[in-house]
Amino acid sequence: MTGDNPPVGDSQPLFTARFAALCLCGVFYFMALGLVYPVLPGFVKNDLGGGPVAVGLAVGGFGLSAAVARPLVGPLGDSKGRRFVVVWGCVLAGLGILGNVWVTTVAVALLFRLLTGLGEAAYFVGIAAAAQDMAPEHRRGEATSYFSVTVYSGLAVGPILGEQLEAAANADAVWILGGAMMAVATVLGTTSMPGRPADAPTGWPTSFIHWPATRPALLLGLGLLGYSGFLAFIKLHVDDIGFAHSGAVFATFAVMVISLRILLARLPDRLGPQRTSTMSYVCSATGLWIIAFWSQIPGVFIGTAILAMGQTFLFPALFVMAVQSAPANKRSQAIGTFSIAFDLAVGLGGLILGGVVEVSSYSMAFFAGGCLSLIALVVSRTVVRPQLKTAY
Repeated sequence: MTGDNPPVGDSQPLFTARFAALCLCGVFYFMALGLVYPVLPGFVKNDLGGGPVAVGLAVGGFGLSAAVARPLVGPLGDSKGRRFVVVWGCVLAGLGILGNVWVTTVAVALLFRLLTGLGEAAYFVGIAAAAQDMAPEHRRGEATSYFSVTVYSGLAVGPILGEQLEAAANADAVWILGGAMMAVATVLGTTSMPGRPADAPTGWPTSFIHWPATRPALLLGLGLLGYSGFLAFIKLHVDDIGFAHSGAVFATFAVMVISLRILLARLPDRLGPQRTSTMSYVCSATGLWIIAFWSQIPGVFIGTAILAMGQTFLFPALFVMAVQSAPANKRSQAIGTFSIAFDLAVGLGGLILGGVVEVSSYSMAFFAGGCLSLIALVVSRTVVRPQLKTAY
């Protein structure tokens, strides 16, 4: 690494003050994103008069703009450095959340959500690459697990804060707090992120896609479609069955993921991506089907816990596969390509399952989400996985 980026060797510890600051930046950033999840669906439905498809687009629409931006942001993170894209990502995402204060129509809400997606594209590519820059090579899966704990820590606390703040004040207070948290994340990103990698590329990239990362990206995207429906519609589903504390459902999901990733941080490295993804797809389908057919409060929490088990290790295992397919000076590009799958899954999953709600019910949307996880398992075993054995 150059300048403030000393080389990372296998003897260098993973846990440093800088890595801790990076993780704290992630907590504030994802806490701000988490504030939105229990508030935005009701805001779009009740305040703006939007239907199920509008709700799905508003919650997941940021994934569509992020997917478009990833191929551009990836090479930018390599040439300009991780700090550059992280800071600008925080700024754009903060504006996208704060802008809801002035929203009066569904169309404008979607525009600000798309702006949040642009910020998400930049932020995640930068911070994920920085976490890998700081990790010894043989502990990259472990570093990914610990870094992702910050994601779910924020997503555990954020929805509870958002729901309580809206009840105590109003939705505007949630948007303002989200903007303030993004400001804190911006400061932490400025002080903790490394700069440009060694041999950073210059000029216009020859390709915006890192093609070896597309295979693990496909596995990830297929595994996240059902989860995206959970994010978009679990709040409205629990409202329908008479439970007024959806923040507790989000917190259950996040606490399960955090606990498993801390206690079993090295499991993806030991099992490998093939067995890990199989376990993920099966648990995800099971959890979503339980939510679909057990339309009572215990069913929601048990299904959520099993869904969380499914989602816990899918990303770390496949993420390391994508990172290992690229040298350090193309790491952001590989991560940008890989994370397009997350964006498309969130955007398309919310849209597809919103259509199911439009013609049926929330329960049928969760059932369809479980079916998508089962389809993901079949595709991974029959189409993608044989290619992965050859390529990796």
